[in-house]
Amino acid sequence: MPFRNRGTASPTGASISPSEYCLMPTDHLVFSSDIARAGKFICRPEDTRFRDSGPADNYLVVFPRTSVYIRHAGSQEFVADPTLSTIYNAGQEYTRAELHHEGDRCDWYGVSREVALEIAGELNPRAYDLPERPFDRQFAPVDPSLYLAQRTFLARLERGSVDNLEAEETIIGLVSQVIARAAAAPAPACQRSNEAHRELVQRARAVLLESIEERLSVAALAARLGVSAFHLCRVFREQTGMTLHGFKIDVRLRTVLERLEDPRADLSRIAVDFGFASHSHFSAMLRRRFGRAPREIRHALTS
Repeated sequence: MPFRNRGTASPTGASISPSEYCLMPTDHLVFSSDIARAGKFICRPEDTRFRDSGPADNYLVVFPRTSVYIRHAGSQEFVADPTLSTIYNAGQEYTRAELHHEGDRCDWYGVSREVALEIAGELNPRAYDLPERPFDRQFAPVDPSLYLAQRTFLARLERGSVDNLEAEETIIGLVSQVIARAAAAPAPACQRSNEAHRELVQRARAVLLESIEERLSVAALAARLGVSAFHLCRVFREQTGMTLHGFKIDVRLRTVLERLEDPRADLSRIAVDFGFASHSHFSAMLRRRFGRAPREIRHALTS
C-alpha cells in the first residue's frame, strides 16, 4: 500500500544499511498520472512499522496477495485475503496484524479525490456530503475474473505495454468495479446475533488461511472454533455467499498465480504442490474459476 516515505530513505532522511533496507516497506510505483496510480507493495512482519505504517496516501482499492488482519481506525478488525479488495480514503488511519509469514503483500490502484468522489457519488449521492471520505465501505468481495484481470493488467503495466490512456481508463474501471461490489454487498451487521456471526466468519477465514495446505475437515474446523458443523456451514455461507470449501479453493487458486508468473516452474509440480489430484484436475479447476488454462494464464502474466 502506498506510503508517504518511498525509496531508500528512512522516515528521518538518514541513510540506511542494506540489512535495514530489506526489512523496510517497499512500495513500487508502476504507473502514475494526475488522476490515476498503480503499484505493488510489501511490508514484512519484521518491520517495525508493520503494525502501523501511517495513513493511506490515496483514494484506492487494494488486492491482497497474502492474508493479513486489517483494522481501520474506529472499526473492527477483519481478515484481508485474496478473495477481497480492501478500500481506503486518503488519510485513512489503520493498523495491521500478522496472519501470513510474508506479511502484507498486495497490488493497489488509486485515483484522485475528484475521480473518487464521482465514482462514489454515482452509486450514492450522499457521498458528496463527505467529499474527503467518499468511500464508505472497508472491503468488497472480488470474483476470480476481476482478480485475474487486475493481475494481468499490472503485469502489462510493469512491462510498459500500456499507454497512458488505457492505463488511466483501466485503473478508473478497476476502482469503480470494486466500489460497486462494495455497495452491492450486504451492509455491516449491527445486531448482536449478526455480529457474533460476523466474528465467527472472520475467525473461520483466519483458520482456513493459516491451514491452507492442510486437509481440514468441517468437523475439525468447527471444533477449533467451538461451534457445531451445521452452524458453521450455514453462517459462513450466509455471510460470504461461499462455502467453506469454495473459499479455500478460491484462495488456493489465486495463490497459484504467484507460481505461474515464474516461466520456469513446472505446471505438474505446481499441481502437486497445491494438493491437486493431477495436472488435469488442476487445469480443470483453473478453467472453472478463471476461464483459462494454466498455460494461457501464464502467457497473460508473463508475455
